[in-house]
Amino acid sequence: MFWHRNSAILLMGSALAVAAPVSLRTVELPWAAVGSDYRATVRTQADGRCPRGDVQVSVIGGSLPRGLELAGDWLTGVPRELGIFRFRVRAETARAAAEQDYVLQVDGRPILRSAPESIMFDYRVGDPAPESQSLLVSSTWPELPYSVTATAPWLRGQPEEGVTPRSGSALTADRVAIRVTPKGLAPGVYEARLVLMAAHSANLASIPVKLRVIAADR
Repeated sequence: MFWHRNSAILLMGSALAVAAPVSLRTVELPWAAVGSDYRATVRTQADGRCPRGDVQVSVIGGSLPRGLELAGDWLTGVPRELGIFRFRVRAETARAAAEQDYVLQVDGRPILRSAPESIMFDYRVGDPAPESQSLLVSSTWPELPYSVTATAPWLRGQPEEGVTPRSGSALTADRVAIRVTPKGLAPGVYEARLVLMAAHSANLASIPVKLRVIAADR
């Protein structure tokens, strides 16, 4: 192992790895909603030569939206203006420093979308449970985490990723597998809803699900 003043170089056979004494690990920042609380971390990393507690993080160029500030390694506050904001962050210790440019988009509150608008299952008593169906979830925001809840114990929704696709992705929506467990239900028609929720979203997506239980053939 060979040491250099600004980087640690580990040589193993033909492999060469360089580790900076201090670095900024956060690559992208999540979008912010104007008028809503925002909190995102600007992660740093320091090796043994630069103890983690010695790292100071600051904005050295560009501008943050009004209402946000960089406190320690947290970007926090309530943004008060819409737009795309570009700024440069510096992480430094007494021995080393690193800089990185960031882009933060402040937009209106996200809107969740889903398709289809309703779902129908048929089940005949004694048969296997119906095959799952798919619900496609998208949003006006990329990479928006969301959750799914059901209003009946016989209904379940399982997201594939639990987050809408990122910008530039070939996917336009995340898939939710919808399943019903009709065992023990008497013949009849049952109705419930799947509710999609996301932090700071402007809406709740509520999808009606109908289950028709048919008496067994005699």
